[in-house]
Amino acid sequence: MYATRPAFPSRPAWRHAFLLLAVPVATASAAGEARAQAQSQEGGDWQVMVGAGAIYTPDYEGSDDHDLLPFPAISISYRDLFYVRGPELGVNLVRLKPSEDLKINIGPMARFRRDRPEDRNADLRGLGDVDLAIEVGGALSIEYGNAFLRVSGGKDVAGGHDGVVVEGETGFRFNLAERLNASVSARTSWADRKYMSTYFSVSPTQSAASGLPVYRAEGGIKDVGAGLNLNYQLSRHWVVSAIGGYSRLLNDAKDAPLVRLRGSDDQWTGGLFLAYRF
Repeated sequence: MYATRPAFPSRPAWRHAFLLLAVPVATASAAGEARAQAQSQEGGDWQVMVGAGAIYTPDYEGSDDHDLLPFPAISISYRDLFYVRGPELGVNLVRLKPSEDLKINIGPMARFRRDRPEDRNADLRGLGDVDLAIEVGGALSIEYGNAFLRVSGGKDVAGGHDGVVVEGETGFRFNLAERLNASVSARTSWADRKYMSTYFSVSPTQSAASGLPVYRAEGGIKDVGAGLNLNYQLSRHWVVSAIGGYSRLLNDAKDAPLVRLRGSDDQWTGGLFLAYRF
């Protein structure tokens, strides 16, 4: 571990805020599901929530440095057909309702994963920049009563990591009070060799420039985590939400020199925002 970390030029706050839309937060999906449930109670074809708040998040995947940054909160859906939730947008082309309590949606989706410039943190120096990734693929969601299961997978088509990532999440929603509802979830993700190599490998050239040992990361289960989401309805239109998440890097991600020597396999995220529901 380095005793000191030379300062690097900071990125504009607005750029951080935009890129946080693509932060892979453990609770992002559960929070979106909980908001969608609250919105659906209002009826209508369009369900729109727009707000802002602050998020506490690692500088990069595997970092032990955190930033508290502003971020926009956006959730949009149309008749359970089209949706935008945080970094993800999709279309439910197949919508099945075998029973009153069971709902199944299947369709294409796309999500963003923020870039990782080496000037974001001194620990990244010498590793080169990683561009913004756009993962295109599909998603399956199953809801039974207050329980939900979601599996999504996509391949990067923007040249960020050029790999494939599959994410799975399951959880449960419940009411704590008349205006307060919550959701808890557990999640995991799998990534192929291209993704793992982009974010966790160290080539001989990168080793010479960064001081980290050469390392080759292979594909596999990348992490597991859990999340909690709380929503308090201030009025018919205004909602305050808090999210908290923890994930633990596993296998080749955990053993990567960038994580083992300069970061942490424990990843914590939290956020608080105020949103207006139209």
